[in-house]
Parts: sequence; C-alpha cells; structure tokens
Amino acid sequence: MSTAQQHFDLGEEVKCAEMQELSPEENKTSLKVGGLASENVRWAEAVQNFKQQEQTLCGDILLITAFISYLGFFTKKYRQSLMDGTWRPYLSQLKTPIPVTPTLDPLRMLMDDADVAAWQNEGLPADRMSIENATILINCERWPLIVDPQLQGIKWIKNKYGEDLRATQIGQKGYLQTIEHALEAGDAVLIENLEESIDPVLGPLLGREVIKKGRFVKIGDKECEYNPKFRLILHTKLANPHYQPELQAQATLINFTVTRVGLEDQLLAAVVSMERPDLEQLKTLEECQPHTATWEQHTGKRRMGELKDRSKKQLGDWTLL
Repeated sequence: MSTAQQHFDLGEEVKCAEMQELSPEENKTSLKVGGLASENVRWAEAVQNFKQQEQTLCGDILLITAFISYLGFFTKKYRQSLMDGTWRPYLSQLKTPIPVTPTLDPLRMLMDDADVAAWQNEGLPADRMSIENATILINCERWPLIVDPQLQGIKWIKNKYGEDLRATQIGQKGYLQTIEHALEAGDAVLIENLEESIDPVLGPLLGREVIKKGRFVKIGDKECEYNPKFRLILHTKLANPHYQPELQAQATLINFTVTRVGLEDQLLAAVVSMERPDLEQLKTLEECQPHTATWEQHTGKRRMGELKDRSKKQLGDWTLL
C-alpha cells in the first residue's frame, strides 16, 4: 500500500512540475481542455440522439414540406386528418417504408417559442391555426396567397413588416410602378383585395419567369430588374375563392379565416373585459411576458455568440498548439 502511495505521489509531483514548465497561455489552454473532458458524456448522448434522428430525417422532411406546400388552405380538422390519417399510414405501408418520428410536430421543426412570442406581440392570434398559418407564410417558397375575410392575418403582416411593406391593390393608380420599385429594391409587396381573376400583366411575376440569366422579370412591355430578396404577398377577402389551377400552382394558399374555436376565445376575452376587468388586466400582464422572454432569448443568443467568438480567438492561436 505504501509503495502504491509513493508511486501516486511521484506522479502528482511530475504532473505539477510539467504544469509549472508550461507558459501561462499554454497552462490556460490545458485547463480549458481538461474542463471540456467533463462534457464527454453529454456529447456522447447527443451523438446517439443525432444517429436516431438520422434514421427518420428523410421522412420528417418529406412530411414537413408537404405540410408547408399543401395544408395551408385546409381547416384544422382536415389538416390533422391528412397528416395523421393519410400521409403517415401511406409512408409506413410502402413496399420500402419511410420511417417518420412518431411525435413529429412541424411547428417544432420550423420555429421556436421566441418566434411565436414575437408574432403574438405583432398582433397574431394565439390559436394553433393562426400559428400554423404564420409558420407556413414565413417558410413557403411560392408566393403566399392569404384568404382572410376578417383581416386578422393582414393586420399581423402589416405589423410584422412595418415600413418595409408596400401595400397596393390591382387597378390602383401607380400599382405597377410600386411593384417595379419593390422588385429592384428587394422589398415586400402586399397586393390586397384580390378578386378571382388577376391582371395577366402579373403572370410572369407570379410564375417567376426570369430572363437574362435570372436578372430581370418582364412586367407588361418593361423588363424590371429582379432582386432575389423581393417578397410578394397576395390577399383576398373572399371567403371561398375559386382560382385558376395555374395560380394555385404558383402560390401557396393560406386560410386565415377565423375558426369557431378562435372566435370563442375572442368572445370570451370581450366578455371578461366587460364583466371582470381585473382578470383581463392580469391576462394582459401575462401576455407581456413572452415579449420579455423573447428579449431575454435574443440577448442570450447574442452573448453565446460573443463567447463562442472569444473562445475561437483564444483556441485558434497557433502558437498555443
């Protein structure tokens, strides 16, 4: 036992002597590397989780892209029916089944709580349907076409884009010039109150028929420079519009029509504000908390980025290696 203790003490002395021989910078680097050794367990667990997610990644992406592309116009009932009653069983019954995460929620893959809190601060209703619609609008590649008879979606869009949004209507004086300027500057354009027929002049823009190596779009007889940052949002107040198949292929239809559940929530808030203003005040205070959470999360992300850059600067010094 005494011999083992002597060997241990000798090893500690050698280790201390080696640490003393290191320069201060090398010593700090050695301590950092030693501190990261405790993260080995967490990293090993993360690797296992990534391997499990890799098995269902293709199926998850397939379902999410279908959710964005095709479910926007349907009500909540049909969205759930298609996702859980049609698409999932179809993928599992194929000759070569495509595995999908059983508890997959497209919203969790496409946004986080900070995004939802920011949208609600901008006027988006808090029901699930509205959050899904906002998620589809933000992530869709085709131009979004908003079906919004009650104008709740348009209110949120205008608050979200603010002064960067150029609103116009077909037939309004100078509306083509507004679109042309936005095309060049890369701004967002909102065309409100569409009818079932759309001006044929906008056909090349809706179909993204770019010319001259993708640099220009033809609007009427004029070739307008196309900025890739340009964003076009279409809106109609028609409750049940019937558009041509070509337009439905060029745009992503999103149904912002108020549902019965959403209307019940709004009526309940109105009654409570009249009968119990103290409860409505408490609800208002609770709704302010997501804004604080959003600010704290963005602040945390900024601080993490600063720490990461600082660590890279310190560990990236080749003289320490």
